[in-house]
Order: sequence, then C-alpha cells, then structure tokens
Amino acid sequence: MNPLVKYLFSSLLLLSATAYSESGEPLNVLFIGVDDLRVELGCYGDAIAKTPNIDKLAEDGLLFERAYVQQAVCAASRASLLTGCRPDSTGVDYPYSEYFMHEFRKARPSISEFFFNNGYFSRTLGKIHHGPEDDMTELHYTPTWNVHYLDPHNIALGKKYKRGTSKETPAFEFVDASELAYKDGMTTAEAIDTMRRAQQKDAPFFLGVGYYKPHLPWVAPKEYWDLYEGVDVGISPVPSLPDGAPDYATTHYALPKYYGESDSRSRRLSDDRARELRRAYFACVSFIDAQVGHLMDELDRLDLRDNTIVVFWSDHGWHLGDQGAWGKTTNYEWATRAPLILSVPGSGGARTSALVEYVDLYPTLAELAGFEVPDFIEGTSLVPLLESPDRDWKSAAFSQFPRGKGKEGYAIRTDRYRYVEWWEKDGTEKKALLSRELYDHESDPLETVNIAETAAHSETVEMLSRQLVAGWRSALPSGFNNESSNPLAPLPVVKPEKNPASTRKSKKRK
Repeated sequence: MNPLVKYLFSSLLLLSATAYSESGEPLNVLFIGVDDLRVELGCYGDAIAKTPNIDKLAEDGLLFERAYVQQAVCAASRASLLTGCRPDSTGVDYPYSEYFMHEFRKARPSISEFFFNNGYFSRTLGKIHHGPEDDMTELHYTPTWNVHYLDPHNIALGKKYKRGTSKETPAFEFVDASELAYKDGMTTAEAIDTMRRAQQKDAPFFLGVGYYKPHLPWVAPKEYWDLYEGVDVGISPVPSLPDGAPDYATTHYALPKYYGESDSRSRRLSDDRARELRRAYFACVSFIDAQVGHLMDELDRLDLRDNTIVVFWSDHGWHLGDQGAWGKTTNYEWATRAPLILSVPGSGGARTSALVEYVDLYPTLAELAGFEVPDFIEGTSLVPLLESPDRDWKSAAFSQFPRGKGKEGYAIRTDRYRYVEWWEKDGTEKKALLSRELYDHESDPLETVNIAETAAHSETVEMLSRQLVAGWRSALPSGFNNESSNPLAPLPVVKPEKNPASTRKSKKRK
C-alpha cells in the first residue's frame, strides 16, 4: 500500500476506533519489558527486593499474582507474547526460526506493528524482540554495545570472545559509575527523549521499552550493590531437583559460562557463593526498578499519566538455585511464572489470583485501545479482570519446553496443581510418553516432590492428562471462545551462516 494512503487509512481508523481517557485524550501505551525477572518483588510480598517504583506501579494498577509465560526462554517467550500466539504456532525455540521470520510474521503483525498500523506513533527500545526490528514510526533503538563490563581488566578478558563474556569473566560486577554507562540507563534516556517527541505528535504513542537486566552478567552501578549491604538475601529453600523428577527436567546451567564456582546437575553451590550471586541479582533488579521510576516520573512531568496504559512484564522467571538450577528453560513455577502489572487510567489498586497467560497481553491492549482483536490471536483479553478481578477465569495456564533430540515437556498449571508430560516426538508428532510430573501446590508450593507415580494420585493424573490433551481452548473462561486457526509450525530451523533476526529491516514513517 502507498505510504500516504496507508497513513490516511490509519488516521481514519484511529479516529473511529481509539478509546479515550476521561480527559478526552486517546490512550497511549507504555510497554515495559524486563529480562529474567522473578516474582520476588516487594509488591509480590518479597521482603528482600528493594523495588519501590515497581511497587508503586502495582498500587496504581492490577497486579496478576499468577501470570505464566508459554515457554521459559527469551526468544520463544517474546515471539509468543509479542504476537499473541503459542510456541506450537510461532515455531520458535531459540533463536527466532526461519519460519517465524519469513512466513509467520508476514500475516501476523507484532503488537508494536499493530499499533503502528492503526495510526499510533510506535517505537521499541532496548530488548523487546529477540533480534528483529518491526515496522514502526521510528527505527528500533539499540544502546551502544559496552561489552557488559566497565572494569578494564574484565573488559580485556571479555574482548577475547564475541559476546564480551567468557569463563574468564565474572558473573557480576559493580563499579562506581553513572546509570548512563550501562545499556539499560541508555535505553531509559532514549525512551524519555522519545516520549517527549511523541507527545508533540498528532497521535497517541506505543513505546516498548525493554531492559536487559537482571540477565547475566549482573552488572550495574555500585550504589545498587550497596543497597543490599548487611541484608540476608538467603539461599533457595529447594536447592535440588525434585524427588522423583526426570533428570532432563532441568538441563540449562548458566553459571559455567562465567569465572568462579558454578553449578551443574551434580554440583551444588556453596551457601556463601549462592548468597553472593543472589545479592548481585537483587542489585540488578533494584537498578531496573530505578529505570521504571524514571519512566513514570517523566510520564508525570509530561502530564501523560492519566491517558497512558502502562504494562510491566518479564519474558519469564529465573531459577536462583531453585530445583538445583541457576537459569531458566524449565516447566517449573520459578521459570514459567513471571510478574505482570497492568495500569489503566481510571482503575487500579487491585490484585487478581486468576490464572492468566502472556498471550493474553496483545488482545488486552488492542481492546483497551478500542481496536478489534486480530483473528489470529490465541490469547484472551484480560479486560474483564480489570472490571472484576475476582471473577472466574481460566481453568489452566499452558507452558512447554523442548529438550532437543525429539524430547519435549508440556505443562499445565491449574488452581492447585502443576502437571507435566514429557514426550518423545517424531518431528512435530508425539510418539511415546517418557515421564510425568505432578506437584500439589496446596501441600508442596515449592515443587520438591514429584507425586505423579503414586497410587494415591492416579485419578488426579488421569484428570490432568485429559485436560492437557484437551488443550488451551478447553480452559477458557465460561462464555469465551477462540476461533484462531493458525497452522502447526514446522520444526525450528535456523540458518547457521546468518542469524534470521537480522534479515528484516524496519520501515520508518515520518
């Protein structure tokens, strides 16, 4: 379509469809994403994390106590939440696949593209996608690559390797430096500058601001390390694989990529090392909390708070020694459950224990902005929960994780149970059931003992297996349905000679 015609068409859509705030202004969207963030935040009842800005956002919004990602790894989770489609439809594991980049996305715009196509000033900054750029008003912003570290010794060691980190570099570093010396500080500054420009446009804005921390390596200004001086950050109360769980339930160990004592299936960290690493993690969480505060302060300064929807999310949780792992890529609660806060003008100060999924974000924002939800979406708008947080909702949330060599685990989280089936697969087809996992969150909320093979729980296993097979449509709230008909994606293929994430250029509209 001719760009001018597209712009005029989008403007007409905007005038006819956009929802408005009480002041009569169209609603903006500030979409804040964080990497590897657990639900250990003050607003989630954690006594360790110092997160006053995120806590304040929760006080002004709806906090989702039980929100689940569809696959606990960066690329798959982001592909899913940004398109509103599940991993079996996107075909993404890690990184983005050829199918997702060159076929799937052609007919299914991401959430930022959706708002761009509907007349919004749209831009993403920092880590939103896991690589590619969307069609937006302004090009995606990537902060200057600073090879993670600021200490000259660590920089020199890291320069030996493409990613700037290695088994010779530390898992964390905190030096006296400005926030602007770090990628996340740069992203905040650019986001604020973009927000100021966007305010001058004759259209509402959609800004996706993605933060890299608390992803490893844990680096931030020293003031955030100092916040936890003398604080007992503890160690995981469940530092081993659950009794009776298959050994492939956790296979990803992040610490061996860095210098120092590290983890593996047969090795547990010393308590001193675990506390040191947990302190570094929480310091980075507080650093990100400060960035959220800067964004919210700017919304207030620009007098935009009352006509801006704010969404705070993470691509997945993270194991800080839980189930014996330091990392993600599991079907357990600590990896699949992630923080989610939705602040909408005119409502807030509530919590909901409803089971929700990250594929629900896209349709929620589309509806809140007054647009028709695209027919390819596999999530359910959360707007009814804004109106009634205690209402009946989904009977289960669905997650999955492939283990390679034809092995994949499929999980559901119900009100009481987490149930997982591990299957051997032939291509995309299930071939043989390898094992099951069952955890009763009433008696075992930390998921320490797999009770799937106990005679006392055989009927529960049969019931949950039927529910898992019936699929996500069967778990929708009463009166809701979903008519999406996305094909099953082929097995992920990534060309080794080129990262598919770099093959699509972003279009810029003035």
